[in-house]
Amino acid sequence: MSPEQLGELYLQVHHRMHRTFDGGMSACGLSLARTKVLAQLQLGGPTRPSVLAAEFGMAPRTITELVDTLERDGMVARKADPTDRRALLVTLTGEGEAALAVAGATRTRLMKQVFGALQTDDRATMARLLQSLDEAMAPLITGDPHTEEVSFHGRITR
Repeated sequence: MSPEQLGELYLQVHHRMHRTFDGGMSACGLSLARTKVLAQLQLGGPTRPSVLAAEFGMAPRTITELVDTLERDGMVARKADPTDRRALLVTLTGEGEAALAVAGATRTRLMKQVFGALQTDDRATMARLLQSLDEAMAPLITGDPHTEEVSFHGRITR
């Protein structure tokens, strides 16, 4: 199999996996994107929408729409920034914390179901291969502040 064919296969599986995980998360009330925003707020505390947009490499309009939906659902609130009364901070609410706990359990179940299909040795090999791919991509993304993402559990990942 050529590098191009392997790359296409990886992208197909990744896309299917992303849709599956997003669908599973949506069934519990949160999409992957909404979960990432709530997890970042849980980890970093109240944050300006512009900072959230930069953290996730999203357009300001996209993050505004996400925050609007989360606010409508009672999971976040907008409050005045005490250091700049012209700015707003997005804060996690109790409902957001509760939704994040449910999403975490759903995410864990999906991860165990999908990656549990692999034997322990295969998981170790996959982890090593993914690390190698990540290292191979590093020169392609160096200097882009939007390439890091905060995983659901607060670890920085690319």
